Amino acid sequence: MGKKIEELDVEVDELALSLVGWQVENVRARLVTDSFDDTHFQEIVVSGTARFLREDWADRFSRDEDDDYPPTLLLGLSPVDRPELISYTHALLETIKKVGKRPVRFSQSSSTWECSKPVKPEEVRLQVTSFDLGETDLDLTWPSAKTKPLPAELIDETVHEAARLKPTTCNATIVGKKRDASLQMRIGGFAEFGSAKELLADLIAMESWRGDAPEDEHDVEAECPFEVPLPGIAVEVLDETDFLLDKREVSLYGRIPVGEGAALPSRQPRWIAQFPFDLGDLSGKPTRVVVRVLDAEDL
Repeated sequence: MGKKIEELDVEVDELALSLVGWQVENVRARLVTDSFDDTHFQEIVVSGTARFLREDWADRFSRDEDDDYPPTLLLGLSPVDRPELISYTHALLETIKKVGKRPVRFSQSSSTWECSKPVKPEEVRLQVTSFDLGETDLDLTWPSAKTKPLPAELIDETVHEAARLKPTTCNATIVGKKRDASLQMRIGGFAEFGSAKELLADLIAMESWRGDAPEDEHDVEAECPFEVPLPGIAVEVLDETDFLLDKREVSLYGRIPVGEGAALPSRQPRWIAQFPFDLGDLSGKPTRVVVRVLDAEDL
């Protein structure tokens, strides 16, 4: 019996953080193990300091530049040998006014897990990062030893071509046993966008009130500034008979801004969406997942 506290390495994704205005310092983590004979209870505790530098947030893809909150500062946790099982959680949720004024301390703890063989520090990958756009509903959780990947089919059903989501990750995994099991979805990637003229053409197509004026009749610079909404996603959970067990639609509330003089962002935005489905709430056994990328007006 006894408690064991071990230091963990923390990866700080400085490039991703700097692109959205975050500066983090003194990030430390500990693996805490409480042992009772052959049963062990473990958790991970993270501590650090963060500050938001609004002047460094040059390319903004959120729906409203005057939003009170910065892009979310995230902690990512996964086994070193199973990076697809990463779970992100909010490290800090404060207003730009507060985190831009002075450095703010943060602390987060994972959920506690029970095991017969303790996890070792070198088996843990812990990361601090941020995305331009994100929807994260998972806690900081060490994945159960019982996991099962499900086939995930990705279908792009968008019709607008100037601003598109390009997923690079699409994972569906059943985690846990029986009543405690959940289906965890992780989809992420970046967004591509075309010229200011192409973006304006898409915006006109989305806004029926503009009429059917030919594309070449619109003066791009005269329309500036404007912004074009990014697509979202819909996740369908299906059983072996193709019965729809559950569905979730996610709007990232993202947009591609076109500034004065048809100025475009200097880089592509990064995005992440992750959330669980409780298997106990489903009317059947999930066997596959379909992820549809949809135009913003279809969500």
